[in-house]
Amino acid sequence: MRKLLLAVIFLLIAQTAVYSQSPVVQSVINETNIDSLIFFVEELSGEVQTTIGGAPYTIVSRHKNQPSNDKAADYIKQKLDSYGLSTYNQNWSGTGRNVYAVQTGTEFPNQQYMICAHYDDMPSGSLAPGADDNASGTAAVLEAARILSNQSFPFTIIYALWDEEEQGLIGSNYYATQAANQGDSILGVINLDMIAWDSNSDDIAEIHTRSVSSSYDIKDKMEEVNTTYNVGLNLQIDDPGTTASDHASFWSKGYGAILLIEDFQDFNNYYHTTNDKLQYFNQPYFHKMAKLAIGTLATFALNLDLKIAHTPIGSRDNTSNIETSATIQTSLDIGIGTNAPRLYYRKDIGSGWSEFFEVVGAPAEVSGTYNFTISGQQLGTIMQYYIAAQDENSTIVITHPAGGGGFSPPGSTPPSKFFKFFVAPISIAFSDSIINLNNWTSAGGWGTTTQKYTSTPNSATDSPSGNYPSNNTATLTLNDNVNLNDYIGAELVFQTQWDIETDWDYGQALISTNNGSGWIPLQGMYTNPGTGSFQPNGEPLYDGAQTSWVKESIDISSYIGEQVKFRFLLKSDNSVNEDGWYVDDINLVVYEQMPTSAEPNVIVNKYLLEQNYPNPFNPSTIISYQIPEDSFVSLTVFDVLGNEVASLVNENKQSGSYEVMFNASTLPSGVYFYTLAAGEFVGTKKMLLIK
Repeated sequence: MRKLLLAVIFLLIAQTAVYSQSPVVQSVINETNIDSLIFFVEELSGEVQTTIGGAPYTIVSRHKNQPSNDKAADYIKQKLDSYGLSTYNQNWSGTGRNVYAVQTGTEFPNQQYMICAHYDDMPSGSLAPGADDNASGTAAVLEAARILSNQSFPFTIIYALWDEEEQGLIGSNYYATQAANQGDSILGVINLDMIAWDSNSDDIAEIHTRSVSSSYDIKDKMEEVNTTYNVGLNLQIDDPGTTASDHASFWSKGYGAILLIEDFQDFNNYYHTTNDKLQYFNQPYFHKMAKLAIGTLATFALNLDLKIAHTPIGSRDNTSNIETSATIQTSLDIGIGTNAPRLYYRKDIGSGWSEFFEVVGAPAEVSGTYNFTISGQQLGTIMQYYIAAQDENSTIVITHPAGGGGFSPPGSTPPSKFFKFFVAPISIAFSDSIINLNNWTSAGGWGTTTQKYTSTPNSATDSPSGNYPSNNTATLTLNDNVNLNDYIGAELVFQTQWDIETDWDYGQALISTNNGSGWIPLQGMYTNPGTGSFQPNGEPLYDGAQTSWVKESIDISSYIGEQVKFRFLLKSDNSVNEDGWYVDDINLVVYEQMPTSAEPNVIVNKYLLEQNYPNPFNPSTIISYQIPEDSFVSLTVFDVLGNEVASLVNENKQSGSYEVMFNASTLPSGVYFYTLAAGEFVGTKKMLLIK
């Protein structure tokens, strides 16, 4: 069964949102100081003597049963007091003592965001430096207080340091229980526990989250901050996350919370020993972790929530106007006039990229939604675009995709990545609905199954008889090459689902340009970078669980002009065995390279614009013209009011005869005019669309 895809989405998933850049947040991140962080750790872990209550003191242990743990609490309170915050002790036993500070919000004083860490440590003897576990997290909370206490925020911020985490989250559980009983409105909690060990310098950090209140939102925001402000961490999401740290106390009371922690696969060799010391820190990594936590907190507390939600434009095989929309989600005033939202697009009709054209958004009836209209483009055009918005006061600008900037108009500096689509005839170069595997060579176990499929009766899977085996490499390789000559774009599209051991086993979609001698991994909408343990470090791959069917779309336009093969690979290690990988309805969608045609071997001695044929027409017609010398040619279609409805040609042409197809399938019946401008020649003719 062949399936022709008339709307294919490239590069980004169909419904996406991105967060904005804020100069205030950038300033907060820039102010996060590694020297300050290290000095806090030195004092907390006994590396240097400090002053507590006016007297010199060395904190040699923060174990609950050691007297210097109480001194550590005094030190923390003293630091928080010095920042002008309202600081409190919370005692619940003879030894248990939380310390927290409150920075009251200017607009929403009863709604709180919290950054927290436990300050107690292990082992239980008289010497317990606990530098990574958890002077590192405690230092980041103190650094947040040092920086943010100098500013005002709409929401209240709580800076909390817990005691007796090592005995079972006792301190945080006490606080969370009291908060829940009092009906405190805690909007989100960022918990920091062990954030300075990275022995292999791969910058991997884990965010632990669960489906509890705003936990996913906090996780998403932290990922956005890491990307938008180029913090530089390689974030891995654990969902459902561990309950072995203080964020779990808030989950149990229905509050949203996350844990930011170093990579469990690169575990601290000195955990809970007397050698957990500052000398083993990866200081650049520690700095990044603190930047990410503090930047995320500032973003929430500032109430800076400017997002663009947009369904990307699909490729099309007609020359009609291109309509799209975007929703600007914010509590701020969206810019108007020069500051109004924009869509910027550029095109390539075979001679390279044009400059960017801009379209000003028109407000729709739905609040915050803006409509954009791109004039119709000639067949054979590659389009790239992005959307931009700013607030009315020119303090925040956002582009979608992220990475651009510039105010008034917003987005005058483009991002490095764009949405992409084609205006071109669409066809299928290869299609297989997996009735059998006659088009493929299987190795290591790939076969068909009737248990799961999107097109009857089968799909392909690496393990048709059950879970995949250990220490196995299974491949499904296309037998014949596919020729990608004479196209302007191509995309590999297939239905898929998988259950593959996270961070270890993996699947990959691969492409070869040398008949299978070498293979290149392909990045799709659902791939993620390999962790570098058993997985190939940084390569795009599939792991984890996606147990319902999704349509994967992979842009392979960079391989135009090549002869290509495809392969699906599943590779397992020697332990956990899962259900495996399923693929179905595999299509290679191609976009044809025929925007216009020139008549060969004909001598042209005058400019001529001919009557379209057929006329009247529905919905397509051919317009022919000739030019006697090399010229810049513009062929444009207008309605009876003079509005441009399509741009069919807009480029330099050599002398000769040409024809171009005009598809009016989305236009209403009526009279239209088409105008040819070339050199000194301008000609206009009338045509009639009857539906």
